[in-house]
Amino acid sequence: MVRVLIAEDNAAYRQSLHQVLTGRFPFMQITETVNGTDTLHQALSRNYDLIFMDVRMPELDGFDVIVRAQRAQPDIAVLVMTGFGTVETAIRALRQGVDGLILKPFSKGSELVDAVKLALADSQQKRDAARTH
Repeated sequence: MVRVLIAEDNAAYRQSLHQVLTGRFPFMQITETVNGTDTLHQALSRNYDLIFMDVRMPELDGFDVIVRAQRAQPDIAVLVMTGFGTVETAIRALRQGVDGLILKPFSKGSELVDAVKLALADSQQKRDAARTH
């Protein structure tokens, strides 16, 4: 079972992402949150394999959530979602070590699926590397 946390305040995007993921990855257990505070609480209280994190969230910035979640779970896969795809956002995401940046609106489900596969593979490599050290 792969545990996924979707952090998205827009119900339409949250539902679209949920549908793509469950349609392609029926083995995923998905939890959804609508603000940064709840997302952080979930990320710190339960182990997730993957977080889909909206950059602009109510109550707490998405990047702040990512930093704290990565401290608690260094091998967690993180995909950042944004409707404001600026160079600054991309640079900040790279500096924080996220596994991918997805622009909204989601143009193709196949892009989401490919991003998930890569992020989960990267997370597995991090876990394997941690075990060998």
